[in-house]
Amino acid sequence: MTQNYDRDELWQFPCEICFKVMAINRDGVDMEVAEVVNRHAPNDYSPASKLSRDGNYVSLSFMVVVESKEQVDAMYREVFTVEGVKMTL
Repeated sequence: MTQNYDRDELWQFPCEICFKVMAINRDGVDMEVAEVVNRHAPNDYSPASKLSRDGNYVSLSFMVVVESKEQVDAMYREVFTVEGVKMTL
């Protein structure tokens, strides 16, 4: 049986989340995504990255402290404006 949870019930702000982005592997995509994340949760980010088996895609992971669900939503929305971003977690 699957239970649906409201994230407001699960998250207590402020909290630290792992913000993951999957994108087409191209020069500078990591820095462009980091700039977006930094606009919403200022910090000096050096994302962990992992290439796909064939090197066509890259996964970027950021540990981010967030203050509200609105902040999280805005960050997720804006990161999709970066060319090549395919998915977020």
